[in-house]
Amino acid sequence: MEPTYPTAQPPSPPPRQQNHHPERRWSTTRYHPTQGFTDRVLRALEHRLLLLNRSDPNFYVLGATGNVYVVNVSTTLACTCPDRATPCKHILFVLIKVLGVSLDDPFLRRRTLRPSHVTRLLANPTSTDSPLAGYTLRERFHRAFFLQSQRDVIGGTTTTNAPSVVVEEGATCPICLEEMGSESVSGERLVGCGTCRNFIHEDCFKTWKRTQRRRSVSCVICRSRWKDIISRADHDQKYLNLAAYVQENDQHVAPQSEGSSTCRDL
Repeated sequence: MEPTYPTAQPPSPPPRQQNHHPERRWSTTRYHPTQGFTDRVLRALEHRLLLLNRSDPNFYVLGATGNVYVVNVSTTLACTCPDRATPCKHILFVLIKVLGVSLDDPFLRRRTLRPSHVTRLLANPTSTDSPLAGYTLRERFHRAFFLQSQRDVIGGTTTTNAPSVVVEEGATCPICLEEMGSESVSGERLVGCGTCRNFIHEDCFKTWKRTQRRRSVSCVICRSRWKDIISRADHDQKYLNLAAYVQENDQHVAPQSEGSSTCRDL
């Protein structure tokens, strides 16, 4: 019987190393923009927004409804608009169309910036492609802003557009029956009915409102459904509105030379 010898087996290939890079995979998706952020970028690019004035670090932007919003470019990006999302479309408008930040720049996705980043951003001149408001509209803004600033200084911001209601001397609150004086003198806030135009102490009205429970709140005097004329006036005065002065030729006007007082500083 012939001896048998084991046949040589070819060497088995080394185990295939799996190239897993969870860190690399995570890094490519970490900064993927959300749909909300993308929508705000599109609104910043497509909506009718105009730059009224640049006074670093503040940028005065005319919104689509004619309201003037102030964008503050500092370590914490901020805007006076009612949108709670950060960055809002007005901040994105300033970064992209005024300061020329690229759409893929990580600055656009940040809520806070380092001081060095802020310095670098504000060193950028106003982009030549930025939609600057026309000369007439900018001059109208400067006059309105100056008047508003003057009223702030003398403490009369609510006197120009305030509703024509006057608290008569010796008038008493219909709830507490205490005498009501001027807010600036007594320090007590007052609210007024939009129907009968009578005043009530704000604290007294809150107490009256709680007694109504789930029912609609009515005026203590005229019993009509409550409409607060003071809150409406405050809402109207919260933003400077230039909608009445916006013309078609006020859009996309080429900016003036650097250093112009009408587009750079108030």
